[in-house]
Order: sequence, then C-alpha cells, then structure tokens
Amino acid sequence: MKILVFAGYYLPGFKGGGPIKTIKNLFEQVGDEITFKLITGDRDLGDNAAYTSVSSGEWIQVGNALVLYIRPGIKGYAQMARELWAKEYDLVYLNSFFSPRFSVFPLLLAKVLRQKVVIGPRGEFSEGALSLKSFKKRWFIKIFKLLGFHRDTVFQVSTDFEAGDVRRVVGSGVDVQIAENIGAREFAEEIETRAYRVLNAVFVSRISPKKNLLAALEMLQKVQQPLNFHVYGPVEDRDYWRECEKAIATLPPHVEVQRKGTLSPDEVVKTLEKYDVFFFPTKGENYGHVIAEALCAGLPILIANTTPWRNLHNLGIGWDLPLDNFDAFSAKLDELATMPFGEYLRMRRHVLNWAKGKFSQNDTIEANIALFKYAYGKK
Repeated sequence: MKILVFAGYYLPGFKGGGPIKTIKNLFEQVGDEITFKLITGDRDLGDNAAYTSVSSGEWIQVGNALVLYIRPGIKGYAQMARELWAKEYDLVYLNSFFSPRFSVFPLLLAKVLRQKVVIGPRGEFSEGALSLKSFKKRWFIKIFKLLGFHRDTVFQVSTDFEAGDVRRVVGSGVDVQIAENIGAREFAEEIETRAYRVLNAVFVSRISPKKNLLAALEMLQKVQQPLNFHVYGPVEDRDYWRECEKAIATLPPHVEVQRKGTLSPDEVVKTLEKYDVFFFPTKGENYGHVIAEALCAGLPILIANTTPWRNLHNLGIGWDLPLDNFDAFSAKLDELATMPFGEYLRMRRHVLNWAKGKFSQNDTIEANIALFKYAYGKK
C-alpha cells in the first residue's frame, strides 16, 4: 500500500509539536509494511528561513519515508498538484482538517480526482479548539458538508471522546475509525529527588491560546505553597505571550515562573524527569504526545479533562480536572507540594511502571495498519 501524506511540519523541525512526533512514530513503526511519501513545508513553525540541512523541491529519504519539502507560494502548490495528479498512491492522508495549504488544498484536489482520503483532525473538533477563530472554521465545515466531502472521507481519531467530537461537528453518520497515535517509547532512567519544600512544575508546549498557558498562570495565583514553574516551548502567538508576561508579573512572591526556551524532541523526556509534576491545562488535544512523554518521565500529570487522558486519579497517575474550576488545580498543586516524600516517590514509580506497560504494547501499531487497510478497501 502506498500512502501520500500531507503535514505542515516535519523533521528536522520540532516547533510544530505533537503532529511531528505522530508522523515520525508512524513512519518508524509502520514504514516496513506500508510505503509512505510525505509532502511538508521547508521551514519550522514561525521561521522565515528554510531548513539548511535539507533540499527543497526534491524527494529525500528520511528514515522510513520519502519526504518532499516545498517552498511557500505558487511553486509549492504546483508541486503538490503534480504529485496528486500523478495518482502514484492508494490513499491521501491529511494530518489536519483546517490547514489551508496542507489540508484544504490537497483535500479539494483529491476529491476532484476521486481519490480515497483519511483525515486525522488532531483534536481540532474539540470545543476548546473550535472556540479559536471559530467563524472561519465553522464556515469551512459547512462548505465541506455542502460539497458532500464528509460522505467519502475516513476520519482517524484516538479515542471515543474524539470520535464524539467529530460526529457532533461533522455529522452522526460520518465514518470515524479509532486508531490511537503511536506514542513515545523512551523512559526515565531514574526518579529525581524533589527539592525540599519547593514543588517544581513544568509546562511543555507551543505558547498559544489553545495550549492555555495563561489559565495555568492564573491558577497559580491561589497556590499557597512555594512553587517553581518552568515553561518550555516556542512562542506561536506573541500577543498571547505578552498577556502571559503580565500575568506572571502579578503572581505572589512564593511562585517563581521562568521561560526556559524550546526543547528538541530528544531532550523532552530527559528534561521532564527532573521535575515534580507536569502542569498542562490545555483546551484540547486529540492525543497529547507531551502528556505521554511526561508519563514516560515518571511524572504525575495535572491536566484539563479536555484530552483522551481520563480517570487519571483512579489510575494513580495524576488528575484531569474541569477548566471551569481554577481553584481545583491550585489545590492539587498544594497537595503535591505537601505530600510526604515517601508517598510522592511511590507515586512517581507507579507512574513510570504504568507508562512502561502502556507504551510497550503493539496494539496501537496494529490499529494504525488496520485503519489504512480499511480505508484502502472501502468502496
């Protein structure tokens, strides 16, 4: 089977976050069985300059896939059109629903050419995600349905929760298949000792409204115990970051916040394992690779109930709380800060053991292969 993949960002880029890891893991784990060709941009998120380590406009072998890095503008669109028109593939696989360049354009052309399409919306249909730039998104959804594109498209989701989001937005009869993203397999080597009386919390993600850093900072207003909060990730929205800086300036003196820059993919787990809790009240994720990486680092996670990672307290690996209750987040941070060290250490070891069991399974790989076989065989 040959699959033509479209995504806005890929290696050597890393600022695009989870989708890059999703595609990389897919190619690594499934690329021996399925032939993948990827068309992507020639620069990282927010960068004006192209990558210097790859050549634009020609197919390059990157791991288990061939990758075509295209320039912005008409020339890039023409290259995409030529590849689609050649029909040297069995499926078109889109890693976004709303990207004008890498989803809308190839979707329209693939439908004109009567090609089979799989879309991985990556959490874009969650209520939190749809609330951002909602007018444009809802108009595109209406046009998509009006043209009947939803009838012959297979949507890939990670969980039943995301399947519900897709059906709520696109229609109850849409073809939705569950195939969880292939997650991290790197684990912490040892559990770090927590600094006495100071909780070290960490946030790793793009700084944008969807990731909800501003809410995290507002939740810190009512934290009673000493706390250090380190923020890693590229600034995607500079106006939003300025709002965050204003919120940081109003925090109580026992709460210290530092922005620490951006992590490359191979630095994430090694960096996370040095902290005490992963604090990430995101507005919505279809998977949340960084959440999986935090678990692989043996970190308890404190997140919003807007992701597939649910019932965390019952599993003993963290908490998923509603975003309309900021005080609950503050209280959990205080609870962790005052937790006896022996109890905290047992929790971290439990998190790490749980993650090793979760991410060492092959079920997810088999589900992804089954998804593409299903879409390929669909009449």
